[in-house]
Amino acid sequence: MIETETLESVAEENELFPEDVTALRSEMWSKISEAVDLGVFTDKEAAEWEEGFEVCDRLEYMQNLIDIIDKFITSGLEVLEQLEKVLDTELFTPGEKTDAEWRAEILNYQDKHEFVRELGSIVKEVAHYKRQLTKILQSAHLPSAKSRELLQDFIEATADKKEGVVTRAVLETAANQEQSQTAKSQVDELISAQQFATAREILKANHIITPAEYAELVAKIDAAEITQVRCAAQVT
Repeated sequence: MIETETLESVAEENELFPEDVTALRSEMWSKISEAVDLGVFTDKEAAEWEEGFEVCDRLEYMQNLIDIIDKFITSGLEVLEQLEKVLDTELFTPGEKTDAEWRAEILNYQDKHEFVRELGSIVKEVAHYKRQLTKILQSAHLPSAKSRELLQDFIEATADKKEGVVTRAVLETAANQEQSQTAKSQVDELISAQQFATAREILKANHIITPAEYAELVAKIDAAEITQVRCAAQVT
């Protein structure tokens, strides 16, 4: 008898009364609408949630679904916050940020999670390229105009093009070092030929040689000139 009464009680609790269903449906629809407005759900996902609610044949299932959607909304908002943080960097161009925001709007819940992880990986990769470029420019002694140009190109380049800017910096550095070595060899030859005035002119006109190398060559020219003068004085 007690068991029968318990079964009847459970049946009554799970019976679908119109007023209960209406209240739960209103609550569910409100949450679905909120999720769409917040950008957590797409319109397609919203329709799927509505359909899932309508096929529920017990009140407890409906209530469980409402509890579940709360967790989805909370998690979805966390993903959107992560998206905002990962895009808050100079490593992405304004255009890339706009494209990422647009793409996130049309992605479903699960794909948003994957997209944020993908963007995070891109940020790490681009940051690595930026460190490489900074290191190259600090040690390469490129002309300041060329360094500024490379930095600006890096800033304006999209993520998939930034590695190319680093490669250019490496090539520019190699070319600069080659030209610098050629200029130094030319100055050395002029010093050996005792053409000191010409050596000084070439040295002054050359903007590739570093300040330290410039000072070293100037001292070398001065020493050679002094030696020449002394030798000439001894002869006379």
